[in-house]
Amino acid sequence: MATANPKTQTISLEDMPLPQLHKLKAQFEEEIGELTTAFTQMKQAQATFRECKSCVESMTADNMDKTIMVPLTNSLYVPGKLSNIDSVVVDAGTGYYIEKSVGDAAQYYDAKAEFVQGNAKKIQETIEQKQTSFRGLLEIIQFKMTQQQRQQQQQQAASK
Repeated sequence: MATANPKTQTISLEDMPLPQLHKLKAQFEEEIGELTTAFTQMKQAQATFRECKSCVESMTADNMDKTIMVPLTNSLYVPGKLSNIDSVVVDAGTGYYIEKSVGDAAQYYDAKAEFVQGNAKKIQETIEQKQTSFRGLLEIIQFKMTQQQRQQQQQQAASK
């Protein structure tokens, strides 16, 4: 079990010089950007799983023996006929495929979408926390810059 280091020191942002605050600002911007990218990817994955579920649910007796376009690559399709509406082959990731009933496949994609949604929510909460801290940092930078400008103006006025 990890224990807190008794020598850990907390430094107030107000006590930090402007160059360090600007470095911290850049770090926040990078972290927020990376988290936003991860959030977007999670939402795209969630949409993909929902689309998969929708496709699985569209496999009804009405569609039996209908001609469909089967993708060979992202841009190459061949015509095919839907001959089995009872089971599908699901990509489980890392090169593994699992044959599942249509109902099980729909549940599988529901579970995947829920899992991704949970992760996306955690990322969104982290983004919101980082943005709140970032806004506070910007206020401190603005205050220090204003304070620095006033000191320079006072020094210029005193030297005249």
